[in-house]
Amino acid sequence: MTAKELYESLLEGVVSIMDPTCDGLIEGDENAEIIKVGTCFKLTAPLIDRAVEEGINVIITHEPTYAHGDWVEEFQGIDKIKHDKLIASGITLYRYHDHAHHREDDIIHAGFITSLGLNIVKKYPMEGLGVRRYEFEEKLTPRTLANLIREKLNIDCIRIVGDCDIDLKTVYLGLGGVGMPQIDKLFNPGGDVFVTGESNEVCVEECVRDACYYGEKRAIMLLGHYSSEFAGMRLLAKQLNEKGINATFLEGGEVYRGV
Repeated sequence: MTAKELYESLLEGVVSIMDPTCDGLIEGDENAEIIKVGTCFKLTAPLIDRAVEEGINVIITHEPTYAHGDWVEEFQGIDKIKHDKLIASGITLYRYHDHAHHREDDIIHAGFITSLGLNIVKKYPMEGLGVRRYEFEEKLTPRTLANLIREKLNIDCIRIVGDCDIDLKTVYLGLGGVGMPQIDKLFNPGGDVFVTGESNEVCVEECVRDACYYGEKRAIMLLGHYSSEFAGMRLLAKQLNEKGINATFLEGGEVYRGV
């Protein structure tokens, strides 16, 4: 199987092919025969070296590789160092972001939910790219959900704004990064808690705090962008192995650390 054939297989089952999209070939030879595949949340500088050491020649990343975007006219600074290292490695790199979310079984959500061991009772229609509401069999509050996430995903820092002890009927997942257009959905009938990675703090979180002051029973939970999405790309590596493709998840880790 070639790198291109692998990428095309990832587009099978999507709701529709998106155009424009940030997905596609970023670097390397699309016709390269696969030796070993690496999946990752984001191809960081250390992961390029690790991939070379492990004999990985094709990488599927979820987030952009370069600070100034994947398609720029001229690489400069840190981007140039990273670009030159990637080219020298001979690795073929594809980005898989929009279409990872734009499928009935959003793989980022699936990885998150599967890792927590939660049982879906009802899955609502998509309300935007990567935004969907779920009902789970388990009785949850924002506090018990946070404890479960901390235990199962080994996340050190989880931040919550709002009511920590309301009984959750539905959970919004908007894993990654969101703004007010997504958070507005939390205030629709049935919205209880919104779980995401990061947001515009001065607008989004303050809005939720104000809403709670005026009597709304709502909460937003912030995990960090990496921590909210990495399980999806880990699941992708597992699925590729089940199909007979030699694949491994490249764990980059959360960008933040406590001091």
